[in-house]
Amino acid sequence: MKKFKHLVLAAVIASLLLFSCAENNKPAEIKDPEQSTEQPPPGEEEAAVVKRPDIPGNDFGGREIKIAVPTETLWGYDTVCPEAEEGEPVYDATFRRNRIIEERYNVNLKQIGIDFMQFEKAVKNSVAAQDGAYDILFPRIYQAITLAPDGNLYDLNRMPYIDSSNIWWDSTVVRDCSLAGRAFFLAGDIHMYAYDGTIVLFFNKIMHANHQVENLYQLVAEGKWTIDKFDELMRVSVADLNGDGIMSFEDRFGIYTPHDVITLSLLTGANSNIFEKISETEIIFNMGSEKFSSVIDKIVRFMNEGDAVFNPSNSRWKVPSAEWGYASKLFTEDRALFMCEVVDCARRYRFMESDFGIIPFPKYDENQKEYYSLVSADVLAVSVPSSMPEPDAEMIGSLIEDMAFEGRNYILPAYYDITLLRKNTRDEESAAMLDIIFRQRKYAVDLTYNFNDMRGKVCAMVNKNQNEVASLYEKNSDKVQLAIDKLLDKYTD
Repeated sequence: MKKFKHLVLAAVIASLLLFSCAENNKPAEIKDPEQSTEQPPPGEEEAAVVKRPDIPGNDFGGREIKIAVPTETLWGYDTVCPEAEEGEPVYDATFRRNRIIEERYNVNLKQIGIDFMQFEKAVKNSVAAQDGAYDILFPRIYQAITLAPDGNLYDLNRMPYIDSSNIWWDSTVVRDCSLAGRAFFLAGDIHMYAYDGTIVLFFNKIMHANHQVENLYQLVAEGKWTIDKFDELMRVSVADLNGDGIMSFEDRFGIYTPHDVITLSLLTGANSNIFEKISETEIIFNMGSEKFSSVIDKIVRFMNEGDAVFNPSNSRWKVPSAEWGYASKLFTEDRALFMCEVVDCARRYRFMESDFGIIPFPKYDENQKEYYSLVSADVLAVSVPSSMPEPDAEMIGSLIEDMAFEGRNYILPAYYDITLLRKNTRDEESAAMLDIIFRQRKYAVDLTYNFNDMRGKVCAMVNKNQNEVASLYEKNSDKVQLAIDKLLDKYTD
């Protein structure tokens, strides 16, 4: 894969981080995710060393492979089987990848669109009827989490030829989401949604310059980009523009965030999520730790003090729920210094008049070694219905593994090097930031399994300007443990 100048810049930043940062300060009971194999950012390995997996190119007799994909998605590349090349790099690369697979195996890949609100029901009905309606599934992760425990999905660890340790699979999915040695969904270079669905911070360069904000790229590089620094800097732009004494949509804010995703992203960035997977058979309820309460203290102040954060989930802003994307005008119209959003917004806001930059979410403090970025549970993953006939396992396994491998060769360069870096970002520094962001992503249990709806309870608590972590932990710990045990029992059954 061709390397660009941003990789040199990324190497410089990485060396600065290693030089300036001390050991991570983590609760003793939580396994350090840095002990797991980190995901190399796209483009850092030489294409020459990425060898095709040892899969026989069997002739499957022109069989139609039916691929179910939820439609009506609000963002991201949701097309798995483009019908033709149309001049868009990612779609065209996907089309070429599919043609290679179809010729290699003598199959016809056919996408079946299902309204995302009906996707889970459609899969459950098909599995129950064993009607073979779908051969491969691309559920959103939250849909896969619902489908898997009740036996609707096939364990991909048992699938011939699929090897999740290969570079074209996102190793963090297995690290964060597999249980009892079972992996019912994977993400990686088979599809770009998991990259698009990584949550980052955008900053408006016009406002950054007008308010003489510190060099954000340098803060990241020096390991000084922390929650406290973020809290300090985002407040410099807050102003009551219409002079009515009340902060409203007509005014200027420190940050716009779509709903409560910022609270969860700040927790992830601080390496202190509500739940932590310790091993394949152990998940802990992390709200009892001293560090978690300290992080919540910082987030409560950040979210509520001075009306600097425009969060539509907080009722005081009175943004109509039907106005999806309405509040994002704060950022595009130069009335929010920061915006919390998914990487896909670099494409959606490509024609925004003001320049913008991209940085990771902040660390807890300067002692924390890495920057961690949350991946949305809305991203598409690949699964297989459990009703698949066992004789088809080798065929489906070989197709999925080869699609992911060829995705590394064709789709990833089109997405990362051409679309994201050349077209959608506006400076080399942002490109280097994306290398840092993609290196340490987390599919947080908070967003996936979400036992006893603790995610909603924590976000509601923050929106009420309260830190009642100890009380929430005491009231919910037994119910949470029962929910965890129940899920683990289903996975080990």
